Amino acid sequence: MADLKDRVKQATSGADDQQPEQQPVTDLAVGDTARQWLQRRTTYFTDALPRHIDQAHFMAVAQAVMPNLTKCTPASIHTSLLACARFGLEPDGRQAAITPYGDTATFQPMYEGYIELMYRHPRIDSVHFGWIREKDQWDYTPTEPSPRDFFHKPRIDLTDEERGPVILAWAFAWIDGRRSQVIILNRQQATQIRDKYSKAFKNAERKNTRDSAWHTDFDAMWAKSCVRRLVKVVPTSTELTELIQTDDDLDDTQSAPPVIRGTVIARDEQPDTSEQPSAAWPKTAQPGSAAQDNSEAGEQA
Repeated sequence: MADLKDRVKQATSGADDQQPEQQPVTDLAVGDTARQWLQRRTTYFTDALPRHIDQAHFMAVAQAVMPNLTKCTPASIHTSLLACARFGLEPDGRQAAITPYGDTATFQPMYEGYIELMYRHPRIDSVHFGWIREKDQWDYTPTEPSPRDFFHKPRIDLTDEERGPVILAWAFAWIDGRRSQVIILNRQQATQIRDKYSKAFKNAERKNTRDSAWHTDFDAMWAKSCVRRLVKVVPTSTELTELIQTDDDLDDTQSAPPVIRGTVIARDEQPDTSEQPSAAWPKTAQPGSAAQDNSEAGEQA
């Protein structure tokens, strides 16, 4: 039986024999809607979801992101949603994003998606991530024993603007009642990761388009880089290892528009897709169908 990594590769490469064939977006029926499209393919996604993921909620989140993908091909939307389902990550722009590259929808795990998969390991009690701003109180002394080595007290009496610009990202986890190493990443280090590993950034710079994910959503990539480093010092599941590999294997040679932030849908506020009307898709755009270098390489997309 193929493992999760093989199945995700099949989905993203179009090799899954259950995946709809690639077809122009104009080939779909004019009256096809996002709701109808998802309803016809519900079993593809719900069968792939981990058992603990609420199927109705996942489909509601998927429906919410569909209007942003109207220019993408049916097959690419299908494979991107299938990758989200197989990792149990919501395509809401927080756990994962489905980013349109021209007419191709592409799965992109986000830093909250990595944190979500960390939580699934039985030894991990909690995972913490945060930003330190210029006027916050903080201290980091790596030679001190845990937990005295790190201290951060945000100035909650000030607005974000008054607290000053973000200067550091930090992340750590509690494992079997003990705290992990603290990962701290400053802006310069994030920039160095970008410059060394991101082919998309280099390509956008060379073409003078400045439209890679590092150009359009630097802070999201900075956060993801910090959390990816945390993965090196915590227990990892096969699922998390395969997400890292999938992230590393993503084609990052294309330009990337800003990450689409989906609507957060509360589990008790899911739309009734059986009765709620939905506008038809436009006629011309209707969807159908642990070395450091290795760790940092996936921080590029």
